Amino acid sequence: MSSDTMNASSTHRSQGEARVAGAGWPGPALFDAGAASSALLADSRLVASAVGRPARPVVWLLSDDKAGHVNQLRGLGERLEALSGARLVWVSCRRHRVSWWQALAARPPRIEAPAPDLVIGAGSGTHALLLACRGFRDALTVVLMRPGFPSRWVDLKVIPEHDRPAARGDILATQGALTAVRPNPRLSAARRGLVLLGGESPHFHWRDDSILDQLLTLLREYPDWRWTVTSSRRTPAPLVARLRELRAPNLRFHHHDDTPVDWLPRQLRAHRVAWVSPDSVSMLYESLTAGVATGTLDLACTGKARVAGGIRALCRRGQVLAWRDRAALMAASARPPHLWEANRVAHWLIDRYQEARL
Repeated sequence: MSSDTMNASSTHRSQGEARVAGAGWPGPALFDAGAASSALLADSRLVASAVGRPARPVVWLLSDDKAGHVNQLRGLGERLEALSGARLVWVSCRRHRVSWWQALAARPPRIEAPAPDLVIGAGSGTHALLLACRGFRDALTVVLMRPGFPSRWVDLKVIPEHDRPAARGDILATQGALTAVRPNPRLSAARRGLVLLGGESPHFHWRDDSILDQLLTLLREYPDWRWTVTSSRRTPAPLVARLRELRAPNLRFHHHDDTPVDWLPRQLRAHRVAWVSPDSVSMLYESLTAGVATGTLDLACTGKARVAGGIRALCRRGQVLAWRDRAALMAASARPPHLWEANRVAHWLIDRYQEARL
């Protein structure tokens, strides 16, 4: 899906808080901190003081503006807001640049926002700013991936289990990346199938002909189903051209550039089955979170087994079915097991935050 932008105008709540509204904004927030200066903090009271801090935790969401990372932060932020009344502040690391000496010295830039209780970074592009925010001595710092720096430098780590994180109290292992998708209340009764395509990947040998053959097999074996197909920014242009040329009464292709931000969650509510190319880990976990019956298209894995191993683990648990088991998936009548990792992580962070305040 196309990258979200974070250019949005601010409007004000009656209590004097601001809420961002505008196309592409990743979610509800206290306000956009993007207009603030990136100068170093001159007033230490903004760094360490908890005087006058509201009872509801203030959560800074550090974003590199990449769609997948925004999606992770949005899903987690919404659950923190729902569970604890958290006040969310979106902070773009592109607008608040820090040098690595500032990061190592824990010297945050000036950001005109309430002092944070939690600072959460998603994506390696946020790591310098996240480390700089250690200067907020009353805040917990959280990274949403295996960090490329010594893990002890931040307080809490949320790491996908396929990265084999250590079993420690400051680490929470998750099944895949977090998403902003919420579980559907029920499995759709409509005979509608979704096909979500990725593209070139270091983890799988991508073959246009194989993907197209599998799609044609679904059309041939299940002609009474309506099929919706979408691409991603990694889908090769020749395959996109071939998909556009397909003519079938029960098939509709949507180019990812033509889909709005909320397109996939809406489609997951309306479809009964989703077939996902295994390289598209984020879309795979979005489908699982929605509770849609989910299968993976067949692609040979490369020598890098980390992602492929995670998918095999999902198959062993019965959360995902492989292409060879498509008959069982297409006949499924019960709601499959679903994930809601954003909700689980939010509960864990709230517990850690409450413990830190004791």
